[in-house]
Amino acid sequence: MFSVTGDMLSNNRLGSSRLVVTKTQTLRYETTPLGEELVHAYQLGDIKNPRVEDLVDAVALVADFGALKIELLRGTSRRGLALSNAERKLKALLANEPIPDVDEVERVCPKCGRPLPKDSELCESCVNKGQTLLRLFGYATPFKARIVWATFLVLAGTVFDLVPPIVTAHLVDDVLTKHKVTLFLPLMMALVGSRVMSMIVQMARGRNVAFLGSRMAISIRTSLFEKYQALSLSFFDKRNVGSIMSRMTNDTSALYDVLVDGVPVILNQGTLLIGIPITMLVINWHVALWVLLPIPLVLLAVRWFRKKMHRVWSRVWHQWSRFGGALNGVLQGTRVVKAFHGEQREVNRFGKRIRDLAMSNYEAEANWATFFPVITFSVAACGFIVWWVGGQAVLANKMTLGQLMAFIGYLAMMAQPMMMLQRIVDWTTRSLTAAERVFEILDTPVDVEEPADSVPMPALKGGIEFENVHFGYDKTREVLRGINLKVKPGEMIGLVGRSGSGKTTLISLLLRFYDPTQGTITIDETDLTKVSLEDYRRQVGAVLQESYLFPGTVKDNISYGRPSCTMEEVISAARAANAHDFI
Repeated sequence: MFSVTGDMLSNNRLGSSRLVVTKTQTLRYETTPLGEELVHAYQLGDIKNPRVEDLVDAVALVADFGALKIELLRGTSRRGLALSNAERKLKALLANEPIPDVDEVERVCPKCGRPLPKDSELCESCVNKGQTLLRLFGYATPFKARIVWATFLVLAGTVFDLVPPIVTAHLVDDVLTKHKVTLFLPLMMALVGSRVMSMIVQMARGRNVAFLGSRMAISIRTSLFEKYQALSLSFFDKRNVGSIMSRMTNDTSALYDVLVDGVPVILNQGTLLIGIPITMLVINWHVALWVLLPIPLVLLAVRWFRKKMHRVWSRVWHQWSRFGGALNGVLQGTRVVKAFHGEQREVNRFGKRIRDLAMSNYEAEANWATFFPVITFSVAACGFIVWWVGGQAVLANKMTLGQLMAFIGYLAMMAQPMMMLQRIVDWTTRSLTAAERVFEILDTPVDVEEPADSVPMPALKGGIEFENVHFGYDKTREVLRGINLKVKPGEMIGLVGRSGSGKTTLISLLLRFYDPTQGTITIDETDLTKVSLEDYRRQVGAVLQESYLFPGTVKDNISYGRPSCTMEEVISAARAANAHDFI
């Protein structure tokens, strides 16, 4: 009936494998040094619920065999599409339905070979994260004064945060130990003043970044919506509405959250993470070196964790897109679902999307829960070192008690940025993943573009000619081949044919929703690709196959093609459409 190849063996090693499905059996073959051997065979009627399961950098086609789960074939992630197609074919075969003609061409990244997500042409593994980050903050360039002000506030806040432990050291060494009572009041005022100034700076910094974040979010969302309006229909044909809306809602919301909540924390904690070690080295570099010893190991762990979480969050965002697409499809097709009593079927199908999304979120949170205790222990280890090394230094008169107290204070301060590292990883990973998905849309080329040398469209007479027109929604599969058609001005014609024969496609080409892959379409002997789209579409009216009403009044919908028309013209159009009486 059909066969599919894998690139992993049953012992989890790389190797050539093959699943052959006949009318009665499923046969799994694997290539060994002795040649191709049959590994297992199952009767087709004994297996149920074939499905593809995601493994660690691998996928497996599995099925139920009685109370057992059996693995029919395994492959690396790049074989994901092939195994998914095999799943569809096997399900159809078990249901005694025709085997679907699915696309066997795998959508993989040309650089690394990994499969591309269903709703995206972006390979997250190959995207330059630094360029993405620079491009993201490029939206802040119109607010240079605000950025300078934000930088000053970050540095000022760091300085005020570093003052209290130093003041505490002088209180212990000079006031409590040497009894310099005259210094008590000034030092206490400095301690309180630094805290007050730190609070004021934090408030100003938060308000400033909130302003920048909201303005950047407006700019990003506006750019994205303008791009949606500029893209041709071929872009929307390949994606469901839920996935497209997810870019505008979930992805841009993630960017806003990071810009408003994440950026102030990242900048503040980052400067503290640099400023505290420098200050500790100035106070006593011998002890500071021992205290700072675990930090490079933590930074290496954070770097490894960031890469891991980037893959995890990529899966989460794609599951959100699929979730939104499934929900949108069911809600739009409610009449069809109820007409064919498909409620339970849709509940089961939507339940799978919910479970997939929940498992992706679980994986993200589980990784986070594993990493957090590691950072906590690392901070605690620094505390042990301070007491051990610093205590010995105080006993040997190589360090004052006040300096030891300052070290303990700085270590307590450094615990926060150290423990925030994983949250920073979380924020930046979400931000970069969401930004890449938004920029993918912004970088999508427009299939139907108005040429720079377009000519104005004169008043239309209505002469239409298709000359050897070829077209396919998928470039590998043509819908129209060699169409030649001539319509005289004023002539009324009807296109007749079975469903899917290309009638709607011809009209879509005439409206220039698409451009032909071969041949030319002329209007009044003018090539349609040479004229101004605005001039042309202003003179063309179309009654589409499916009517749609925009939110708003009836008048707004009737006058959509000519917003400047008068109420009398709107009523006249309604009468012409036999709609005025019921309106």
